[in-house]
Amino acid sequence: MIIYSIVIAAILLFISMAYIPSATWRNILSPIFAVIIILCAVFMVRNDREHYGMHKVDTTQTSDLVSVSPSKEMKMLLYQPVGTAGKEKVYIYKKNVSQKKPTTTNPDPSNTTNTVKTVSGTPTVKTTTTRWEYKNDAYRFWFGIAGNGHKLIRHHNTFNINKDWLTLSSAQAKKLQKLAKENQAKMKNEGKQYVGAQVKQTVTAAMKKNPKMSAADQKSLQQATVKKATAAYQKQATAKMIAEAKK
Repeated sequence: MIIYSIVIAAILLFISMAYIPSATWRNILSPIFAVIIILCAVFMVRNDREHYGMHKVDTTQTSDLVSVSPSKEMKMLLYQPVGTAGKEKVYIYKKNVSQKKPTTTNPDPSNTTNTVKTVSGTPTVKTTTTRWEYKNDAYRFWFGIAGNGHKLIRHHNTFNINKDWLTLSSAQAKKLQKLAKENQAKMKNEGKQYVGAQVKQTVTAAMKKNPKMSAADQKSLQQATVKKATAAYQKQATAKMIAEAKK
């Protein structure tokens, strides 16, 4: 509406200066219309440059976060470095297990920021979107023709992951999968040796402490040791491969 006001005031200014015979009325009306034009122009520029009549509005959306890794043992949040320096990251993730094509964050660093946090609860992704909105209908009536309502200011994505998740680049994830495949047989053999050694050491120590340990107790101890040693070896082997993948 403010543009129409400028046009109307300009026409009236022209009419008052060119067609009003009375100098008195001409001297009264012409400055009024000129001031209206100037004021409208000033407020229009302020709306464009300073977002006059507008305020920032945040909307937040929280979704479940699902690992993009095909392996159930390795939960991953991936990212792709962008830009010449590779400092900016586009994160790659899923919101549910049935999602076939992963979601990616906005690659424009000028209006998108990302944060990764470690939490103990359910993994989630929280997206906060900030936009310029008109304060009320009056401001929208006067300046809405500019089309700057709902103008995006920024997106902020917060990825809340558990401590057993990995945050890797796409290249690192591919390298890790390759290493896991190449070392599968080796890890299996080493795992057996490690677990066997741990079981022998634990049972031997227990028998020395309690020579009369029953067969049932020995079996229970062996099973518990196998479970514990297997988890420990997998953790060590995985950490070693991850370190290699990040090189």
